[in-house]
Amino acid sequence: MEQKKIESLTGKWIYEEDYGYGMAKGELLLVQKGRKLSGKIIFSENVDAAETFMIQEILEGEIIQNRVIIKAIEYDVIHADFEIRYELDSWNGMLINETTIEGDSVDEQGITGSFRFTKLATE
Repeated sequence: MEQKKIESLTGKWIYEEDYGYGMAKGELLLVQKGRKLSGKIIFSENVDAAETFMIQEILEGEIIQNRVIIKAIEYDVIHADFEIRYELDSWNGMLINETTIEGDSVDEQGITGSFRFTKLATE
């Protein structure tokens, strides 16, 4: 039985996440080769009333049927006005359609959230 071919997820995506303690928003850059994914995510995070900080995480992942599983393997603090130790994130989502991935996230500290990746149109 032939599996349905997944459209390429390569491209730029808008990232939004609500994890109870705050919100994260940014951009996800994905490259798909076969079922393997790689890329980076750059986002600003605002935790409660604390100052906003900006993080970049390097990613790897895979597509299993209509599931998209991505995990961060390293991070850099791009901007923070205070000392920060960041816990790597992972995202487990469902490919809703060609331009939307939604699902749950968790970091190495056990903080969970719900996210949406929305693919930007290519020119």
